[in-house]
Amino acid sequence: MPDIPAKPARPPEAIENDFTDLMASRLPITVAREKFERLWDEANSIAARLVSTEQGKPYLVLLRRMHEAFENHYRGVPQRNPSGGRLH
Repeated sequence: MPDIPAKPARPPEAIENDFTDLMASRLPITVAREKFERLWDEANSIAARLVSTEQGKPYLVLLRRMHEAFENHYRGVPQRNPSGGRLH
């Protein structure tokens, strides 16, 4: 089976644009959190690979901004688990 080349890492600006769109949306918290987690995982994976390089810094900065913005935006919004019960 031939080796499939890895997908190139998206630049932090592209991930940040998707995050900005997410924050501007009015999605329910559960859907927004799922999308946030996917963006977070993508940025975190790239940051982990590049952590000791100059190219990793923008991803680390992005992760911090994403975390702060998301938590501040959804602070106090009750979350619900898939069965409809309150998580916290």
